[in-house]
Amino acid sequence: MNKQQLQQQIEQVYLDILIELNIEKVDNYFAPDYVQVTDHITTDINEFKAHLEKLKAVVKSLTIETFKDMLIDEAKQTVFLRYDVIVEKKDNSIGNIEVYAVFTFNDDGKVIACNELTKEYDEQVKGLGSI
Repeated sequence: MNKQQLQQQIEQVYLDILIELNIEKVDNYFAPDYVQVTDHITTDINEFKAHLEKLKAVVKSLTIETFKDMLIDEAKQTVFLRYDVIVEKKDNSIGNIEVYAVFTFNDDGKVIACNELTKEYDEQVKGLGSI
C-alpha cells in the first residue's frame, strides 16, 4: 500500500475497532496470525478479540481527538501513532491514556503486528490498555 492507503486504512481500523468497538470487523482488518504486544504483554488475535470484549463491557466511549504523530514508512508497511485516548467508563468515570503504537501491515493490507506502550494519566483507567 502507498502512504495514503496506509493512512486511510489505519484511520478506518481505529474508527471501526477502537472507537466503535465493532469486534465483528476485526477479521476485516487483522490477519489470522496477528500478534500484539501491549506494555510488554504478547497476545494473539483471539486474545485481542477478548480484550475488545472486556473493553466493551466496562467502557461507555473511547475518543481520540487527533493523532499527535503519524509516521508512515511505505517501504516497511508500518504506521507509527502517538495519541491520547479519552475513556469514559460505564461507571461515568473519565480518564486519559497516552498511547505509542507501531502497526505493521501485510501485502493484503491487513495488520499483522502491533507493538504499543500505554501510560495512564488517571487512576480510574489504569490497566485498560491490556485488560
